[in-house]
Amino acid sequence: MADPEPTKSIRVRILGREYALRVREDDEAHTRRIASSVDARMRQFKDNHPDQAELTTAVMTALTLAEELYLQREEHEDGTTALNEELARLSKQLEEATPAPDDAPDADAQAAGDSPDGPTP
Repeated sequence: MADPEPTKSIRVRILGREYALRVREDDEAHTRRIASSVDARMRQFKDNHPDQAELTTAVMTALTLAEELYLQREEHEDGTTALNEELARLSKQLEEATPAPDDAPDADAQAAGDSPDGPTP
């Protein structure tokens, strides 16, 4: 069994509160960027709605981020579908333009100057 990846404890601050997190060592910078982004989004909401409680701020920020993620996934799926359709269309077009192996002229006969219909006079 493989050893688990080494982890470390880090602290991040979101909306004035400090949170202790345990992350893989390779993920520390990424986790800090994500925490900073969440903090910025929560601060933006709080600036626009100063009377809202922290829990409301957190929930509304989570809903906004979830909606953005959902829309991006939907766009990705639509793009993938369009690419697959285009690939199928191009594959069919290529198949129609390429002779089947049985229909292809004999390469040896062509090299000898013969056509598929017989020798050239």
